[in-house]
Amino acid sequence: MSDGEFSRGYVELARRRELEASSCVCDDDTVTVRCTLTIGALAKPPSVFPWRRTAKGDDDDDDLVATPSLIERFAMDVAVDTDAASTSTAAPEVVTGSRTLAISRFSEKKASLARGECVRSVQFRVGGSNWYIKVYPNGHDSGSEGSVSFFLARGRSGERETTAEFAFELVNFAEAGNHKSAKVRGTFDDNASNSEHLGFQRAAAEFQSARQMRNDRLIVRCRLGVFKGKPPSPLLAGAPAIAVPPDTRSSDFLGLLNSQEGSDITYAAGGTTFRAHTCILLARSPVFREEVRELIDNPEKHPWRHINVEEEEMTAQAFEALLHVVYTDQLPDMSYVEPTDEAVEAMLFAAERYEVGRLKHRCEQWLCSFVTPFTVADILSTAVRYDLRLLEDACVQYATPDHVWEHVKGTEAFDRLRATCPHIVREIESKQRKY
Repeated sequence: MSDGEFSRGYVELARRRELEASSCVCDDDTVTVRCTLTIGALAKPPSVFPWRRTAKGDDDDDDLVATPSLIERFAMDVAVDTDAASTSTAAPEVVTGSRTLAISRFSEKKASLARGECVRSVQFRVGGSNWYIKVYPNGHDSGSEGSVSFFLARGRSGERETTAEFAFELVNFAEAGNHKSAKVRGTFDDNASNSEHLGFQRAAAEFQSARQMRNDRLIVRCRLGVFKGKPPSPLLAGAPAIAVPPDTRSSDFLGLLNSQEGSDITYAAGGTTFRAHTCILLARSPVFREEVRELIDNPEKHPWRHINVEEEEMTAQAFEALLHVVYTDQLPDMSYVEPTDEAVEAMLFAAERYEVGRLKHRCEQWLCSFVTPFTVADILSTAVRYDLRLLEDACVQYATPDHVWEHVKGTEAFDRLRATCPHIVREIESKQRKY
C-alpha cells in the first residue's frame, strides 16, 4: 500500500466523526466493524485499559489519562490478521488514575486497631468522583479474621452511581512472588453497602515482621479506571474476579510444629528436645532425609526415633530457627537479634549442616536489611565466611562509593575485614579507581 493510499484511507475515516451521533451506534453504545485484508507485518493494538504508573512519592497526586474518543478508540481497536476476518467493538471512555498509600510503623497500627477499624488515605479525584483507599490491618469483618483487607471507597457526594475497575499492588514487599490483585469491577454509590468494595486480602502472618515489609512500612498502590457513561455489556467485558482467601499454609504448619500433634521423631540440640514430623523433614532437607530413613530402616537400633545433635555450634536457638524455616519457609521473630550476634552464625551453621538453602537465603536477606556504613564490614566478613554470594555482592556495591567507603574505613570492623578478607578490600578499592 502506497503512502497516498494510506492517506486517503485515513481521511475517509476522519470524515466519519459524526458517527458518534448517528443511528449506526447500537443501543448499548457499541459499534462493530469487520475488515478483511492481507498485510506483511502484524501490529498489536494497545490495551483497551491503559493503566498509567505514577512516579511520584507516597500518597501522591495523580496523573489522570482519559482514553481516546469513540472514533479514535474505534480506529485503534480494529484487530488485523493475515487472510482472516476479525471483529472489534469500540470501548467507552475510561478515565484512569492511581494513588499510593504508605503506612509507617504498620505493626504498631495493627496492634492498636481492632477488627473493622481501618487506615484511610487522603481523598483523590478520578473521573469526577472522590476516592480513597481503606486498609483494615486486622480484617474488615469476622469472615476476614487473620487477614489484612484492602478496600477502595468512593466519597459521599450525592452523585449518581459510578462504575469503576481497580487493582491493588503491594509495592515494598521483600518476598518474591505475586503481590498484585486481580482487577475488580464494582458499582459505587452513596448507599452504605455499595460505597466501598473489597479489592485485595492477604494473610496477616505475611505482614508480621520487617523482614517482609522494609522498615515496617506498608506501601500499597491502587490503580483505578472510572467508566464515563455506560460500561461495556457483560458479553464484552472480562470475566468476573473472585478474591481467593489468603494462603494459610505457613501458619497451618507452624501450628502443627507448635502443637506437636502427630509428631513421630525427636531431636536433642543445645540441651533442648524438639519434636517433629518425619514426613515434613523428609521433604525439606537431604540430611534430614538420610537421618530419618536410617531410623525407619533400622527400628531395632532406634526404637524411640530420637537423634542427638552433637555439634557444639548447633545451639537450641539455631535448631529452633531451622525447624521454623523447614515448616513455614520464614524466619522466626528476629527482633531481639543483632546482625553481629553469634545467633546469626549459629543459624548459618545449621543451614549448612542440614543443607537447608532456604534458611541460608532468609538469613542473607535479613542481614542485608541491616547494612549501613558502620555494619557493612562485619556483614561482609560473614558473607564471605558462609559463601553468601548475593549478600557479598550487595555489600560490595553498597560500600564502593567514596563517601561510604570513607566511613567504613573509620570503623573497627574495617580492620577485621582487612585482616580476614583482604581480597574484598582490594576489590572495592579497584572498583573505585575505575570511576
